[in-house]
Amino acid sequence: MRKETKIGLFAIITIALAIWGYKYLRGFNVLASSTTLYSVYERVDGLRVSTPVRINGLQVGLVADFGQVDGDLNKIKVTLNLNKGISVPKNTSAELVSASLMGGSEVHLVYTDNCSGADCAQDGDYIEGVTKSLLGSFTTPEEMKVYMDVLSKGLNSVIDTLNERLSQSGELNNSIADAKAILANLNAATGKIDRLMAGSSASIEGSLKNVESITGNLKDNNEKITTILANVEKLSNDLGKVNMNELSKDVQGTMKQLQTTLASSDQAINDLGVLLKNLNEGGEGAVAMLLHDKEFADNLQLTVKNIDLLLEDLRLHPERYRRILSKKKMPYETPAGN
Repeated sequence: MRKETKIGLFAIITIALAIWGYKYLRGFNVLASSTTLYSVYERVDGLRVSTPVRINGLQVGLVADFGQVDGDLNKIKVTLNLNKGISVPKNTSAELVSASLMGGSEVHLVYTDNCSGADCAQDGDYIEGVTKSLLGSFTTPEEMKVYMDVLSKGLNSVIDTLNERLSQSGELNNSIADAKAILANLNAATGKIDRLMAGSSASIEGSLKNVESITGNLKDNNEKITTILANVEKLSNDLGKVNMNELSKDVQGTMKQLQTTLASSDQAINDLGVLLKNLNEGGEGAVAMLLHDKEFADNLQLTVKNIDLLLEDLRLHPERYRRILSKKKMPYETPAGN
């Protein structure tokens, strides 16, 4: 075998291994067979190539590619690669859900009955694409309605009981009225937050911008928050002056539950403040480095661009790499558009 032939075979094997390794690092094994399905969405916020595809929490594939349908930006086709041996019915729904509160998305395949043979989706079939909101990704409308009904009944019972037993005290009546106004404001704010979350599926950058906006609003409304806390403190002091021995056991238990709820809310606000402070001061992790380390972000972008240029040059001039050690040299040409 001639020396040039050996060099050419070595170059071909090296390029093939490089392509296979690049695909393998992104989660795709080109040597293994898989089933390809397609789904169409109106929005794909947070979706990336190599995003996991799961069934009941088990990863069964990856997102291979996505693009427009006939140039229409309102219809985005997503290519799903399922592992060998995974079969789903033709009526399966591909739900695009939020992976966490910090952003990112996953595709969950949802179906009711198993399939076999022709009843299963075949390679190249389309399945229904469903986009779920951030709140819908973690709970169902039925569960949320049950939670809100229980909370509403409990709060109404507390207010009615206190109003009935303490109706003869003018100061306590005023405190109870203030508490009702506070709860009404909280209910209105909860409704606005629910509508906002139902229509959003933010990425990491969008989530951080929303957190910054919230902290700005809290700073601007500091006086109002101080007034609300003062009213709550006054209510707590007034309730402390009440002779609990004259109340029934039901009222005593209700008061303890209300105090526990206020303590839990205070702890949640403190935890949120610590989280925001850590993000703002540049904590550990890739997200903090992308936000605060410009050199890290620039180096990452430059590395990706160099890999793209190498692959483009391999595609345009394969003969250059078959003659790596030959006497004839081919000058490097920058690919068009770079």
